[in-house]
Amino acid sequence: MESYQIIILLVVSGGLSLCLILNLIFKSVRGNLEKHIQEKFETKDIIGVTTRANFFGIKSKGVKQVRGNGAIVLTKDRLWFIRAVPLKEYEIPVNSIKRVSLPRSFNGKSVFAKLLCIHYEHNGVEDSIAWAIKNPLRWKESIEGLIARTHIDCH
Repeated sequence: MESYQIIILLVVSGGLSLCLILNLIFKSVRGNLEKHIQEKFETKDIIGVTTRANFFGIKSKGVKQVRGNGAIVLTKDRLWFIRAVPLKEYEIPVNSIKRVSLPRSFNGKSVFAKLLCIHYEHNGVEDSIAWAIKNPLRWKESIEGLIARTHIDCH
């Protein structure tokens, strides 16, 4: 076997090993997130859930904040997010959500796809938070449906 063939074989096997290790890590992280969700929520209360949310941060905190992957849970009362590393929870009551948008960037970052962006009020101040998730339009429609019901219930 030629030396260049050995190098190619080592690079390919190293790449495959790295992919396998990363896959195992991500499965473990998602498993831990699912455990947190099961501990915090009754299955019957969950309207939507994903353990593959890429957190883009909170608008008011600017561009220099920790982003990361985590899980989102939507119930009739709240939108809850837990970031996997470092572990941190965020909770937005549905009645504080003012609107939902689907921008392609947030806080100066983009993945060149639509993001789920929640515009909400916290302590009398408007803010927003965003994630890259699969099918953000479906999430937007679900949240807007809850907002509409919340406003109807209040009147």
